[in-house]
Order: sequence, then C-alpha cells, then structure tokens
Amino acid sequence: MSVLIADAANGRFTIFAIRKGTPEPLLQLDIPWERLMTDIVEPYESGEMFFIDGAPVKASDLDRLKILVNGPGLSQTFGWLNHDLRSGDAKKKEVAAKNYHVLVEAMLREHCTDITSQVISAFRTAVKPKLSDHLPDKSDLFDAAIKLVIEGTKAWASH
Repeated sequence: MSVLIADAANGRFTIFAIRKGTPEPLLQLDIPWERLMTDIVEPYESGEMFFIDGAPVKASDLDRLKILVNGPGLSQTFGWLNHDLRSGDAKKKEVAAKNYHVLVEAMLREHCTDITSQVISAFRTAVKPKLSDHLPDKSDLFDAAIKLVIEGTKAWASH
C-alpha cells in the first residue's frame, strides 16, 4: 500500500459515488490529481454542482462518495470486463451486464485504496483556507494537499 500512496502525486484517481435513492453508482475513472481537486473536491466542499460520470450532482445529493487512488492492475481488469461485454458468448455478456456495478465495485476494492478522508482533510487544511486569496495558480495549493494525503496515509498505514 505504501508504494500505491507514494505514487499518488503522479497517480490517477477514481470517483465512486452513490446518489440518494439510486442504487446504481456513478463512476469517474482515471482522473489526474489536479482535475480531482478542481472538478470534484473543490465544488463538493463548496456545495456547488459538479459532474460525476456526466451526471450533475451536489454533495447534498450523495449518500456516498469515495475517492480512490488507482492501483496496479485496475486498467487491465477493467479491460477484461469491457471485453466480456463486447465479445464472447451471449451468456457471458448477459452475466457481465447484469452484474456490472457489483463487478466494478469488487475491482475497485481489489485494485484501489480509499483515500477519501485524507483528500478531504488535506483540502480543508491546505487548500480551502487559502482559496480566498484568489491565487492565480492553484497547483501550489494542490501540491501541498497531495503531500498531506501522502504523509497522512503513510502514518495511518503504519499503525
């Protein structure tokens, strides 16, 4: 896990969210750190509308939001699932389609690490207090936040 977290600054992230009253998850794959912060975390924290999987949402619309750092093997496993949906016998396609959301969640649990609390905490500590300064380049704030995520997760993992 420490290798996964240590690579988070250069890594890719996945958003897994459940809307209130809707069992099907919203899924946004392969997001770089800066887009995660600007497109998801910042509007989530400010109560503004943002998009997950093309669907407009606000934090108040969600029962659950997971921010996951992608791990090794995730892309390949997704490729296999999507291949099963496009090719092979009809029964295999049907099973994959009917169980898609369950299979996706299982893949995310196997190949990703949930860092939601670390990311939100880092945003609140390193970014949000300084946003009012209207810095023209938020990347410095986002760099500080990823360092907090990495250090916080390393401390958590060592216990």
